[in-house]
Amino acid sequence: MSEAPANPGSSESGDYIVVAEDSPPNRTVLVLLLKKFGFNVLECNDGDAAWKALQHNRDKKIVAVISDLMMPNMDGLELLRRVRNDEQGLAQLPFVLVTAVSDKDYIFEAKNLKVNGYILKPVSYQRVSVKLKELFPEKTFPNLAS
Repeated sequence: MSEAPANPGSSESGDYIVVAEDSPPNRTVLVLLLKKFGFNVLECNDGDAAWKALQHNRDKKIVAVISDLMMPNMDGLELLRRVRNDEQGLAQLPFVLVTAVSDKDYIFEAKNLKVNGYILKPVSYQRVSVKLKELFPEKTFPNLAS
């Protein structure tokens, strides 16, 4: 896990998003896009690392979790379950699953766990920006070339 600083050209918002993605290329794309949108990012290579990051960074202003669905050690559904069952303030965090899976059982279970949405793979500027605007309608995002 590494902490990626905010984009040097952006205003420091202090808002953090935890990213759990086991694929280095997908994680890199997500992190770069989130930084361009002005967020700080806690990068994690699986759900277990993301859960630990959430536990150890309660002093930071974490505003969302974006997690791959299928990962080793702890998948996105288990991470979502733990976040929703947290009694120390994480339960209300917006949570978005990144997936190529269209299996109805996964979607049904995620919906029951109150997932806030999905970003379909392949991850793109358009898909991430649409989801961020849904999650944070009051926030102004820079117009970036796609």
